[in-house]
Amino acid sequence: MAYYGVESLALNAGQLASLATALRALGNNDHPNPICRNHWRIRTDGQACIYHGDWGVEDWTLDAMKKRLGTIFGVAWTTIGHSVVTPSFAPGTSTTVVTFSRSGTDYLRLCEFGGVGASHQDGNAEALGYLKANAAAWGEV
Repeated sequence: MAYYGVESLALNAGQLASLATALRALGNNDHPNPICRNHWRIRTDGQACIYHGDWGVEDWTLDAMKKRLGTIFGVAWTTIGHSVVTPSFAPGTSTTVVTFSRSGTDYLRLCEFGGVGASHQDGNAEALGYLKANAAAWGEV
């Protein structure tokens, strides 16, 4: 299980809704243990979401994400560019953040809290650290 973040940088409302529908279908949503099912928290402005679920590593590769995005948005996946940074929100770990772009415009930021293949504990620590660092935007007091 892992924690994933998604932030719209330039998606319109329809694109954001289509992406949310596709991401909510990932993982085993029939798992007998509810904590393993895909669930999420939406940022107060509706432009970002944190997901927690049992998404397979194969769902998170760059090519897999570009292919999924290409299908969702009706573009050739090979025309989608990306950049990667690895900030840290908790001691001893970091988060993989991928910004997807097309034709010079950044459209979407996806992150895997704790990094690809992180333990549940590292992902949780990173997600909580991120929420703490961005408390006002997420409606935290």
